[in-house]
Amino acid sequence: MDALWLWLIAIPLFLLAGAGLGIRAWLVTRQLREQLFRLQARVDTLERQPAQDTATSSANEHQDREQTEHRLKTVQEPESHPLPDQPAPEPVWESTAAPPPSSPGWLTRFGTRLKRDWMIWLGGICVGLAGVFMVHYSIEQGLLGPEARVVLSLLAGVGLHTAAEWLRRQRGQNDVFAALAGGASIILYAALFAAFKLLSSLSPGLIFTAMALVSFATLALALRHGPVLAALGMLGGYLVPLLINTGSGQIELALIYIGILTLFSLWLLGYVGRCWLWLGVITGSLGWWLLSLFASPVEGVRSLYLLALAYLFLAVPGHDWMLQRQDPPHEHWLSRLRQLRNTRYWASIPTLLLIVLAQGFTLALETVPSSSYPTLLLLPALLLLTASRRPILNPLPALMLLATAVAVVIPMLSHSGEQVLFMPPNDTTQADLVSRFVMLTLLYTLGSAWLLQRRIAHPGFWTGLGCLTPLLMLALGYYLFTAFTADWAWGGAALILGMVYLALARMALQGAVSDLIRVLLISSAHLAFSLTAVIWLSDATLTLALAVQLISLSALQQRYALQLLPWVIRLLLAIVICRLTFNPWLLSYDSGTHWSLWTYGGSTLCAAMAAWILRHDRTMSAWLQGATAHLLVLTLAAEVRYWLYDGDIFRHEYSFLEASLNTLIWGTAGCVYLWRTRVSQYLQSFYRVIAGLHLAAAAGNYLIWILWWYNPLWHPSMVSATPVWNVLLLSYGLPTLLLLAAWRLLPAPIGRYSAMAAGINSLLFISLEIRHLWQGQLSLSLPTPNGELYTYSVVWLIMASAALSIGSWLRKHSLYQSGMILLLVVVAKLFLIDMSDLTGLWRVASFMGLGLALLGLAWLHQKLSYKAAA
Repeated sequence: MDALWLWLIAIPLFLLAGAGLGIRAWLVTRQLREQLFRLQARVDTLERQPAQDTATSSANEHQDREQTEHRLKTVQEPESHPLPDQPAPEPVWESTAAPPPSSPGWLTRFGTRLKRDWMIWLGGICVGLAGVFMVHYSIEQGLLGPEARVVLSLLAGVGLHTAAEWLRRQRGQNDVFAALAGGASIILYAALFAAFKLLSSLSPGLIFTAMALVSFATLALALRHGPVLAALGMLGGYLVPLLINTGSGQIELALIYIGILTLFSLWLLGYVGRCWLWLGVITGSLGWWLLSLFASPVEGVRSLYLLALAYLFLAVPGHDWMLQRQDPPHEHWLSRLRQLRNTRYWASIPTLLLIVLAQGFTLALETVPSSSYPTLLLLPALLLLTASRRPILNPLPALMLLATAVAVVIPMLSHSGEQVLFMPPNDTTQADLVSRFVMLTLLYTLGSAWLLQRRIAHPGFWTGLGCLTPLLMLALGYYLFTAFTADWAWGGAALILGMVYLALARMALQGAVSDLIRVLLISSAHLAFSLTAVIWLSDATLTLALAVQLISLSALQQRYALQLLPWVIRLLLAIVICRLTFNPWLLSYDSGTHWSLWTYGGSTLCAAMAAWILRHDRTMSAWLQGATAHLLVLTLAAEVRYWLYDGDIFRHEYSFLEASLNTLIWGTAGCVYLWRTRVSQYLQSFYRVIAGLHLAAAAGNYLIWILWWYNPLWHPSMVSATPVWNVLLLSYGLPTLLLLAAWRLLPAPIGRYSAMAAGINSLLFISLEIRHLWQGQLSLSLPTPNGELYTYSVVWLIMASAALSIGSWLRKHSLYQSGMILLLVVVAKLFLIDMSDLTGLWRVASFMGLGLALLGLAWLHQKLSYKAAA
C-alpha cells in the first residue's frame, strides 16, 4: 500500500518537476540564442558602416567649396589631407542598393522553421507522450485501477495547461509554452480515450462531449499560444468522432459536430492564419464528407452538410455573416484573382471549388430525381447570391450547373464489356426530372435577369449564363425524355428559343450595351438554331446546317463590326472543319444517298460565301479562304471515294487504295496551306505549321504503306489490266505532281529535296507502268523478258537525255547531275544486263546505237554549254 501511494505521489511530482526543469533549460537556451543573434547583427552592422574620416582639412574656403561640389558629383566621402605620419584613407564609394530578395516559398519557410524550432516541437510531443506512457506503464504494472489512471492523467493534463498559461503570463508568449500546452492537450485526449476503452460505466456520449470540449478549449487557447496549439486542437477535434464510436451508427451527429468544429476553426484562422492550418481545416471538413460516402445517412444530409460548409467558408473568414461584402470593381477577372492571392482567406476559393465538385458527386450518387428541391437548389442559389457581390466567384454557379447536368446522366450509363450503354430512365424518373429541370432553369434564368436589371458587374457572364441554361436543359430533355419523342415539338421549342434570343440581340444591337452581350445573344440564337438542326435533320445535313450559319454570322459581322463575333465565327469554322475532317473515325452515314455532295460541297460553298462577305476584313478573309481551300480538298477526296467505293465513302478497311487516297488528300491539303502561306498577310505561322503536319502525314503514309507494305512488287495488290489508267497512276503518278508542287512552294533549301524526290518517284512510276504493260502484273516472282529490259533502258535513256538537256539549258546543276547519274545507270545496265547475252550483228548494232546516242548527247551538251557561255 505504501508503494502504491509512493507511485501516486512520485510520478506526478517527477513529471511536473522534469517538465519545469526542461522548460527552464529551454528558456535559458532561447535567451542565450537571442542574445547571440543580436550581437551578431550588431557586428554585421558595424562592419557595413562606412569608415569615418577623423582628419581635419587645412585647405582654404575655396578648396572646401570645390571638395563639396566634387563630393556631390562623385557620391563619395570628402577627401581629406592626411598628416605626414598618417596614411591617407582610401575613399569609400557608396554601394548600389541591391534589389529586395524575393520572398521564400512555403517549403523554404517550413524548412527554416523546422531547423529553428525542432527542439520545441519535439519537446512538446515528448511531454504528451510522457503522459501516454505513464498511463501505459501503470496498466502494465497493475499499480492503479482504471479510474485512478484516468483521473491522474486528467490532472496531469490540466496541471500542464495551468503551468503553460502561468509561464505565458510571467514570461510572455513563447513557442515553448505553446508546445507544453499542446502536450497537455494530447494527455487529455489520451486520458479520455482510455476512459472510453476502460470505463464501460461511462456513456460514450459523455466522453464524446468531453473530447469536443477539449478540442474547443484548445482552439480557444490557441489565440494566446499561437498556431502550434491550433494545429493540435484541430487535429484532435477532427479525430474525435473516429476515436469515440457511440455505437448509434448515425453519422449525422458527427457531421453536425464537424460543422461546429469547422466554424470555430475558421474563426480561429482569422487570428492565427497559416497556410498549413487552412489545409488542415479543408482536409478535415471535406474528409468527413468523404467518410459519409461509406455510411448510409438520411437522404440529403450530405448536400446540406456541403451547403453549410460553403456558407462557413464564405462567411467566417471575413466575418461576413450576412454575405453582404462586395468586392471593388475590377476591369479584369484575372487581376482580381491575382490580388486575392495576397489576402489571408484566399484558400476559401479552391475550397468552394472542391465543395461544388463534391456536391456534383453527391447528386450523382443519390440521383437528381430522388433529391429534394432544397437539396438541389439551395447551393446554386447561395453561389448565385455570393457571385453577384463577389465577381471572383462567377465561375462557381456555372460549374455547379454543369456538375448537376453530369450528375443527371452518369447514373444512366452502364458498362457492357468495353462498351458504354445508355439506359433511358423510366416514366416516373422522367416526370421527376421535368420539374427539377424547370426549377433549375427558373433559378438560373430569372436570377440572371434580375441581376442584370440591377446593373451587376460583369453583365456578359450573367447574360451567357441566363441564355445557355435553357438550351442545356432543353438538350438534356430531348435526349433523356423518351416518353415524349415528338421531334417537331422539341425542334419547335429550340427554334422559338432561338427567335427570342435573336429578338433580344436585335434590341441589344440598337441599344447602348457592350459588344460582349450582343455577341452572346447572337451566339445563343445560333446555338438554338443548331439544336433545332440536330433534332430535325440527319447527321449529314447537320454539318451543312452549321456551315450555313457562317454566312449569317459573317453578314452580321459585316454590318455591325462587333469586336468578339469573329471569334465565334472561328469557333464555328473549326467545328465544321473538324467534323468533316474526322468523319471517317467519328460517324457513319447511309450510303444510299449522295450525301457527300451537299455536305462537303455545301460546306465549302458556305465558307467561300462567308469569305466573300468579309472580303474587306483581311484577317477574317484569310481564315475563311484557308478553310475554303481545306474544305475543297476534302470535297474532292470525298467525291473520289464515292465513285471508287460505290457510295461507301468511309469504308473501314485500310487498303492500298485507301492509303493512296489519304496520301493525295493530305499532300494536297499541305500544298494548299503552303500556297496560303505565300499569298496571305496573316496567319502565316499557323498555315506553315498546318502545312508541315499534312505533308509529314502524307510522306509517312506514302513511305510506310505504299512504298513498303502495300507495294505491288511483293504484295498481292489489285491492279486492273488497263494500261496507264489504273491505280498506279493514283498511287505513284499523282504523288509525283504533289512533290513538284511542293518544290515550287517550299523554301529553296527544302524544296530541292522535294524536286529530287519527284524525280526518283517519277522513275519508279514509269518503271512500274512498263512492267505492268509487259506483264499485266507487277510481282517480282514473274520472269523478266528481254523486251521489258530493253524498254527500261530506252525509257531511262530518254529520261536521262531530257534531264541533261533541260539542266544544261536552264543551268540547273542539280538536274544535270541527276541526269548524268541516271545515264551512268543506263550504261551500266546495258553493259552488264542487256548486252551480256548478245552475239553477232545484234551486239554490233546495240553497241553502235549506244555509242551514237552517247556522242549525240555529248554534242548537244557542248552546244548548249557554248550558248549558255555566250
